[in-house]
Amino acid sequence: MFIVPLNNTITPLNTPSQIGSSEKAQGGNNNSENVGGFLDIFRESYDAAAEAQRISEEDSIKVMTGEIDDPAQIAINAQKAALSLQTFVSLKNTAVDAYKEMMQIQI
Repeated sequence: MFIVPLNNTITPLNTPSQIGSSEKAQGGNNNSENVGGFLDIFRESYDAAAEAQRISEEDSIKVMTGEIDDPAQIAINAQKAALSLQTFVSLKNTAVDAYKEMMQIQI
């Protein structure tokens, strides 16, 4: 069996902690270098889910205190929160499944 040597064209992957520390060292998020990274997508999805949940909780408090301006908007915000949470969980599950598949790859 003959093994072909690899060139130095393969770059190692950074761990999430290394990515966060390199962004801080560079003074923020450098979009020209890190366009569409999975970590950015995951963070945006989490932030959107958290924000939708916060808005839905505020609406629930308004319903309890009787400060309702538009009942339809409260229902819409509740559905947005549920949908953004489902999207985030689906993204997380897809990432975990991909990780499991990668770990099963034999080198």
